[in-house]
Amino acid sequence: MPYKPELHDAESVLSYYDQYDDAPYTIYAGHKIDETSRRFSYDGDDKIMGRQHLADAMASVMSNPDNTNTYLLVINQKKGRKNEVKNAITFQLNKSVYSQMMPQQMGYANNQLLDEIRSLKAEISAMKMQQEMEDDMEEEEEPEEENMLAGFMKNPAIQSMIISQISSLFSPQQKVTHVAGVLDGVETEQDSKIDEAIERLKKHDETLGDDLLKLCEIAENDPMQWKMLLKMLRC
Repeated sequence: MPYKPELHDAESVLSYYDQYDDAPYTIYAGHKIDETSRRFSYDGDDKIMGRQHLADAMASVMSNPDNTNTYLLVINQKKGRKNEVKNAITFQLNKSVYSQMMPQQMGYANNQLLDEIRSLKAEISAMKMQQEMEDDMEEEEEPEEENMLAGFMKNPAIQSMIISQISSLFSPQQKVTHVAGVLDGVETEQDSKIDEAIERLKKHDETLGDDLLKLCEIAENDPMQWKMLLKMLRC
């Protein structure tokens, strides 16, 4: 587990540096001495220059608020041509927004975020439910119309009227133009079917004549309804 930083502001870091007579120092990113993590260093003997150099390094870190890294300050002691570690301490100059919040504030922020997520989920669920209801209504409308037409067609009187009206279209009174080799025999076949249909319908409809006339009126005055009746009959 990484060490937590011990110092948290530039003045504390400079005060720590001032405790020692040695001027050389090195700053590493993280909490370990690793040359690949070297960020700042001073190798001179002038303590005042070293302090100014360290102050500039602190300012550079603080200039980027998003840089919340922990650093390791190492005070070096010169031994001939080499520097040896004398003292070291960790510090962090910038803090994340959450780390600056009190525990109560963090709890409030988390609860607020959860409330917003719950509210968003509720809105999505309501929208899905509304869409499903609309889809169900659309699906129910079509069968209702089909059921109405099916019930209409099951009515014996309506069936008789439709059959009678169709029969009247081919009644003997209508003129049929014969085309040799094409329409010969058509009139005779339909005549026999018409006669058969009328005879059979008489057994089920005492007012067959009136019903046939009503169908004639529908065919003449309301072509759309007539086509619908024919469509239902031929399904």
